[in-house]
Amino acid sequence: MNPDQLATLEEERRFLLRSLADLEREYRAGDVDDVDYAELKDGYTARAAVTLRSIEDGRSALPPRPRADWSRRIGVFAVVVLLSGVVWWALSSSSAQRLPGQEITGLDPRGERQAVLAQARVLQRQQPGAAAALYQEVLEEDPGDVEALTYRGWTLTLSLIGETDSEVITATLREAVDLLTTAIDLDPAYPDPHCFLGIVQGRFLEQPDAALPFVDACLERNPPADIRGLVEGFRESLVDASAVADE
Repeated sequence: MNPDQLATLEEERRFLLRSLADLEREYRAGDVDDVDYAELKDGYTARAAVTLRSIEDGRSALPPRPRADWSRRIGVFAVVVLLSGVVWWALSSSSAQRLPGQEITGLDPRGERQAVLAQARVLQRQQPGAAAALYQEVLEEDPGDVEALTYRGWTLTLSLIGETDSEVITATLREAVDLLTTAIDLDPAYPDPHCFLGIVQGRFLEQPDAALPFVDACLERNPPADIRGLVEGFRESLVDASAVADE
């Protein structure tokens, strides 16, 4: 499989995830009956599963990327967490405090999804790996759940603290970036994945120029005032890092 074919599959994946999210909204609005909903959801889910398998097969067939210098990056990961932890905690707390009417997907807050998400929020600071597994449970039921996509991506990143296996780090970061990118594709107005992807790109992957557009997008989407100040400070550090890299 060549990169163009892989890009086509990635686009199909995004289309199917958007379709699942649209279907959920239409069903809750009463525009789709139970029979059509079940048939369409099963069809989209099956196609998404096939597409995801094809993507994984295609990625495995591509030439390996140059190995990153993870020994140096692991050494600075504690600094990454210190620089980004306050932003993460503020965003996580904001997510946990959303009122029922403010839920991203609009699902019944008394439902099973909300209970799993609430449990994940409790765990995500101290046990990010366990929180990531709970967010995956939500995604297995609804692959287009934007909050679960966002926070699984971020908690996967945090679960790498202390990890020294470069293959595990590479695979986990790749999944995290894919999840955050998918969340942005599905709900461009949601600031959290923009912020998190900016942190991953800027501090962990040490690519400040690649991070700045995501941080700017986060600020453009009017995050809460207490978060805005933190993100603005983070942006200044990225600008400084970019200037040093250009010297």
